[in-house]
Amino acid sequence: MEDNNRIIEGWFKGFDIDIYGIGHMSLYDIDLVQIDNAIKDRLPYAISFGLVLSKAVMDTVIDGPNQLYLHHYRQLNYRLDMVAYLLSNKIEEMGYNALPFAASQLVDWRNQKAHISHKKIGVISGIGWIGRNNLLIHPLYGAYVRYNTVLTDMPLKENEKKDFSCGGCRACMDVCPAGAVKEDPASFDHLSCYDMLNHFKNKRNLGHHICGLCIKVCRGRR
Repeated sequence: MEDNNRIIEGWFKGFDIDIYGIGHMSLYDIDLVQIDNAIKDRLPYAISFGLVLSKAVMDTVIDGPNQLYLHHYRQLNYRLDMVAYLLSNKIEEMGYNALPFAASQLVDWRNQKAHISHKKIGVISGIGWIGRNNLLIHPLYGAYVRYNTVLTDMPLKENEKKDFSCGGCRACMDVCPAGAVKEDPASFDHLSCYDMLNHFKNKRNLGHHICGLCIKVCRGRR
């Protein structure tokens, strides 16, 4: 099992992946969306991995998203999708099964859900915790990371979950233009957030539901 972890780690280093962790799907306590939930039993190991956003790009996000941030966002998603595909192929070549997901793809627009929650996978994989801004927070990089997921039956050693650790930081609450961020992460106002994303999408001709303001202020300890 540890040999398998070393193989995955070495492979990620070759593709300059910044962050990764391993979790077990028995801890994923929500349903998959529009795919067979039994996959969680057939492919019980979750590989979460991420790429860090550019500080310089995020510094250009002043009062909302812009075209530069949109391009950067899309390019990281594209690279994460390609890595998921190549990693899955590598695992299958070793005789196991693997299922790659898309880094950013909503399949239930009404409820704003993807097939799988990369944030939740990141939590069970020991990468970080869900912060007040409803994002996965890494101890070092904060919210400056885009993530993707691969599920597999390749035996892997899991990482330990991290406790909530935003402490007294409320920077995301102060900067959110929708007032969606609350003291308790469980009280995050998804509808108000989405309304603001839709406003930015239409007003700034972005063609994508992004904001970036609560990400910009959540830099971690770098």
